[in-house]
Amino acid sequence: MITTIIKWLAKLGAGGIVDRAMTLIDKRAEQETDREKIKADLTAEYYRQVIEETRIMADYNKAKLSFPWFWLFASLFLFPLALWWAAVILDSVFHFPWTIADLPTPQMQAWAGNMIQWVFYVGSGVAGLKTVLKAEK
Repeated sequence: MITTIIKWLAKLGAGGIVDRAMTLIDKRAEQETDREKIKADLTAEYYRQVIEETRIMADYNKAKLSFPWFWLFASLFLFPLALWWAAVILDSVFHFPWTIADLPTPQMQAWAGNMIQWVFYVGSGVAGLKTVLKAEK
């Protein structure tokens, strides 16, 4: 749970907050007994590694999202899904005389849901990344 929160904060660019939290953990470790100190040191190191992994993945995603072929490949899946989704919504609102077919298998329905989640996740990530990059300039 804490790891997820730290990853989320690091992705949002709140590295300073996370670094201060690590400093607090280190200071608490200095005041504890040896056993508690070892436990606190291991916890702090674990969180440092989680943050480093998050930074590496953010750099990887930044490079991936700036590569045009990635978006071309993703669009091969996303555009047909968007057309189908728009047809379903328009049909439900305007009650067209034709029938919109459902996705044929439960796996395809799950994949479509995952793609929709991915679009919003990546969109939010790109917006956050642009905000962070503007703030750094």
